Amino acid sequence: MFNLLTAEKLKIIKSRKMWFVLGLVIFLAVYLPINDYSMHINYGKIMNLRRDTVINGATAIMIAKKANGFILVIFGAFVSLYIGEEFQYGTIRNALSLGRSRTKYYLSKLVTAEIITLFLTLLLTILGVSIYTLCFGFGQIEGFSNVWEFWTKVFFAELLLTLAATATSVALTFIVRNTSLALITTFVYTLLVAFLPGIFNRYESLSFLPEWFVQTWLIYTDFASSGIYAKIPQMIVVSLVTIVVSSAIGMMVFQKSDIK
Repeated sequence: MFNLLTAEKLKIIKSRKMWFVLGLVIFLAVYLPINDYSMHINYGKIMNLRRDTVINGATAIMIAKKANGFILVIFGAFVSLYIGEEFQYGTIRNALSLGRSRTKYYLSKLVTAEIITLFLTLLLTILGVSIYTLCFGFGQIEGFSNVWEFWTKVFFAELLLTLAATATSVALTFIVRNTSLALITTFVYTLLVAFLPGIFNRYESLSFLPEWFVQTWLIYTDFASSGIYAKIPQMIVVSLVTIVVSSAIGMMVFQKSDIK
């Protein structure tokens, strides 16, 4: 397992896709605050917490929420390309022919993808907080007197939801085992989940289902609402269940698949 992770680290360092995604994350972390500041200075836009999500350095801890569409699509696309090319080019056979178990191979890809997600989310947040503070000051978070408590709880929930979304992308890629199909499947899955609340809320018996998808929490949750702390335990449960269930399904399908 350690050898597999070491090999993955070397692949990632040399991967153009990794550097491209890293560049996109840095661009986003710079663009969002600069764009908001430009709109504020040039057009007199009044920043509103409910509408804009991030309005100063203190609220920039929620920049991953503000950029949730980018996070879900770009991170999902990266996972699809990163893992899908192993099947597309047949390099996966080399690892398996050396006697590596499929379970360890799957876990090495999952752990690597999660570490990258963690790193990119931390980078986005740190840069976002820094640049929003330069543009708008650190400020405060309306309705919350303890900023550090808010940061700790909300960022942990956001991070766990994002990691769970990555685990889902990993599972989908191992299930379809094709780069193009993985990209399409991940995008369609994310799009469908985004519309779930509107569909299921029409039926009272199904209204609870959207809450079991991490993408729903990332897209629709107001992390600055007064009752957010009460919802965080449910977010944690949904995230952990998603990681375990999606990984179990992905591994089971991968174990039975015919690698060509």
